[in-house]
Amino acid sequence: MSREAGESTVKATGGNGELGGGVSEKPEHAYMPTPQIARFVVGRGLAALADQFLLFAIPLLAYKLTGSASQTGLIFLVEWLPRVIFLPMAGVLADRIRGYVLYIGSDVVRAGLALTAFALMYLLPDGKFITLCVLAAGMSLAGAQSYVALEATLPRFVPMDQMVRAQSIVQGTEQVSEVAGPALAALLSSVMSTSDLLAVIGVVYALTTLNTLSLRRWLSTETLAGATAEPTTVRSVITGVGEGVTTLRKLPAILGLVGLTMTVNLMVGVGMATSAATTSGVFHAPDRYYGALTTGAGVVGVLTFFVVPKLAKRLKPFAALMASYSLICLGGIGVGLANTFAQYAVSYAILLGTVGFFNVFIRMERIRRIPREHFAKTIGIIILLHQVSLPAAGFLVTLFAVSHGPQKVVLGSVIASACIVVLLIPLLAQLRYFHAHPDPAPNLR
Repeated sequence: MSREAGESTVKATGGNGELGGGVSEKPEHAYMPTPQIARFVVGRGLAALADQFLLFAIPLLAYKLTGSASQTGLIFLVEWLPRVIFLPMAGVLADRIRGYVLYIGSDVVRAGLALTAFALMYLLPDGKFITLCVLAAGMSLAGAQSYVALEATLPRFVPMDQMVRAQSIVQGTEQVSEVAGPALAALLSSVMSTSDLLAVIGVVYALTTLNTLSLRRWLSTETLAGATAEPTTVRSVITGVGEGVTTLRKLPAILGLVGLTMTVNLMVGVGMATSAATTSGVFHAPDRYYGALTTGAGVVGVLTFFVVPKLAKRLKPFAALMASYSLICLGGIGVGLANTFAQYAVSYAILLGTVGFFNVFIRMERIRRIPREHFAKTIGIIILLHQVSLPAAGFLVTLFAVSHGPQKVVLGSVIASACIVVLLIPLLAQLRYFHAHPDPAPNLR
């Protein structure tokens, strides 16, 4: 592996006047050896696996406790709203604090929350729904910080000419967890109660903490492009959030991508928030079918992992994004119109599974266009806007799932999203006119 990046400063400016890929400077840290990178990726994969266990357990527990699609939508809202509110601060912290510290903190918090919730399920049986709400909210905060930290860390360790491959590996790891997570969770739930999964989740997060601690020697050398001598205070965090907003306003194509991703998250969020109710309430399928449903989506996502690097060489960003967006819409329409569980499962797999294809190109464009010194704080604002759609999805399900049925809510979200995207075409079309300068760093070997 190359030990050091070349020294150069590059400022890329597109023909539309956008800020370009920012400043790329010689990092003061050394790249991690390949075995340590593998361990790091495996550790993040374990965290993603625990996330999938959580996504399996919380909606299913909520539906079992209440028997209501609306209440399941409410807990989805509770799960995502704190995350969205916290994201700008998470971005500022990721510009000021090394990813190593943020990974440790978020994983410790999630392990503690899961184990505490497991205990409370038995100690306070009358407060199970409240316990789930607190668990969902707390997990969302810690998960937001971990997610932004990973987004910020990757460009600091990987040169630009290797970024498509690196992003594909990260996305592939996430998709593998989406295959293995629901399958393992369904298997475990067949031999233990669903609430017992919370203990398993806590143990998995504890293992990711130990893995990260073992990589301290390498992860602690990370160089922060946006770090300053100014102490991290409430005022400095607010200032950082303002800098992120200002940077985003100067990037019209990124604004178009933000709007596009918000519509995708609305469709996916409504699909996820209604999946337990549709599987159990509409098609009267057992719990293991719910696990198979999300596993199928993960399988489709893993398949996209193999084709994305090849497509990246043949498709321009605009064409790739529109193609993946069309597939997501197709899946949403199928979910809304399905008459059998088999039709529903295939459509659900397309709806969620093709998001990985979409995400790789979104992440690449962000890295190319956002100045490096403001990257994490801008990403925090961007992800906040992206994920506003998720609590909104929970709110829509809470309002309309009972009166109109969960499938019609999904179908309505697809129609609304497509109408919004038509208005975003002028911004998205600017993706065709930007040519970023390559990162001067040599290939990783």
